[in-house]
Amino acid sequence: MLDWREEYKSICNAPLVGIKPDTLDDDHPAIKFAEYWHSLAGSGVPQRQAFRPQEIPSLLRWLMMFRREEHQGQDRYLLYLQGDSAAELTDGLQQGRYLDEFTEEECFDTRREVLRGVLRTGQPDFANIIVGTKKAEFIADINVGAFPFENADGQPEVVMVPAPASLELRRYL
Repeated sequence: MLDWREEYKSICNAPLVGIKPDTLDDDHPAIKFAEYWHSLAGSGVPQRQAFRPQEIPSLLRWLMMFRREEHQGQDRYLLYLQGDSAAELTDGLQQGRYLDEFTEEECFDTRREVLRGVLRTGQPDFANIIVGTKKAEFIADINVGAFPFENADGQPEVVMVPAPASLELRRYL
């Protein structure tokens, strides 16, 4: 079995680049979550308490759930829940840490831009991460969906769904 951490390292070390959702295959976890998110959204941003994990058990391993918090006038994003496959992509469990604590600065900026954008528009967004370099033996495309929610206290949250573009690689994770 492929060991993601040794072969590809972390998705946190590469920037996000925006993509259109129609570039992802129909079985990609971000597309499947988008279908679920739209079923909850109605005419606005869905409430976090409407999210029922038992309705999407096959997607839970891909989820990264962030809560937006204000610290000294800056928005920070606490990763409070992380699925097993998402943890493999981030070189280990990052749950309980802020995004800026486990993401390199220039890469953090691209993620914060996506998080801010989905919270501002109230709509999902999609991006691509290319892990590896042209000189690397292993290169992987990771597609990410970001989905806004609002929790019971009215605080913004974002569910991110990172998964490899390759169906074969998704099966290993």
